[in-house]
Parts: sequence; C-alpha cells; structure tokens
Amino acid sequence: MPEIEFTLDPRSGELSVEVKGVRGPACGDIAHLAKELLGEPRQERATAEMRLVATIVPRVRGRGGPCGH
Repeated sequence: MPEIEFTLDPRSGELSVEVKGVRGPACGDIAHLAKELLGEPRQERATAEMRLVATIVPRVRGRGGPCGH
C-alpha cells in the first residue's frame, strides 16, 4: 500500500519526506507534488524502490474452448 511518511526533527525543525510503496516514475511524481506543497528540499535522494520499473506481462486469450476455437 502506498504511503508518504513525514518526519519533523523537533530540535532543528527539519522536515523529511519519504514515499513508500510506489515504484518508478510515479514515485517521482509524488515527490514533485510534495516539493510544490512543502518547498525545495536541502537534500534529495532516490531510493531503490524509485528506480524499479513496473513490469507488464501481456496475456493472450483465444475465443471459445481450450484450443481457442
């Protein structure tokens, strides 16, 4: 399940945001939205999850019975 985790350091006031459960470019889209709402970060790093690409496996089904007739 996708989630965004916000952590606020009470001493420094520094806010960190981590996007979890979202793969590939969609993760970057969420991070961009967070930047628009919260401002530019001092530091930004891509996680391994962001570098993952969703794999789509096509399936072909024939019509009718088991032989596709």
